[in-house]
Amino acid sequence: MTEQRKDESGASKPRSIDSEERVEQTAGEQASEDVVTSRLAEEFHNAVAIGDGVMGYLKSYSELLGLELALALKSIPALVGSWLLLLPAILLTWLSLSALVAWVGYSASGIPVIGFLVLFVMQVLLLVAMWFSVKRYRRRLTLPESRQQLKTFIQGVRNEFSEKSAAKKPETERSQESPQ
Repeated sequence: MTEQRKDESGASKPRSIDSEERVEQTAGEQASEDVVTSRLAEEFHNAVAIGDGVMGYLKSYSELLGLELALALKSIPALVGSWLLLLPAILLTWLSLSALVAWVGYSASGIPVIGFLVLFVMQVLLLVAMWFSVKRYRRRLTLPESRQQLKTFIQGVRNEFSEKSAAKKPETERSQESPQ
């Protein structure tokens, strides 16, 4: 189908309506390509920003990890040395105190079993107290602050990606609905 059009000089020229539709179609396709390109550029810039954030975080995390590791390594010799120096004195003092308390229990009751029971209970209480102190020192060797910061970072990254996915989901649904 053709239609008469006048150009700038006033002369009429036949022009196909089909060619007009093709021109409009081409313009629409180019506009959608521009949208896709700008969206891709936006996602690229977002990815670069996330990468910069991750690199900054990794730098600070490695610094924290190094400092905490140095502290933990310095704690090991101090822990071992203090136990080696204090062990004989603690054992002698504890045994003397236990014998004294057991003797008082025997003297007060006149029954030797009571004295031995007091000695046994005191030794068990010492073992419980020592167990808790060993657990406290062992916890320092697990680098608790570094692990906590790593968990916080991972949780932050998960939240950021889930927020971006949630924000893109309505955009995707709108773009799928508009061509129809």
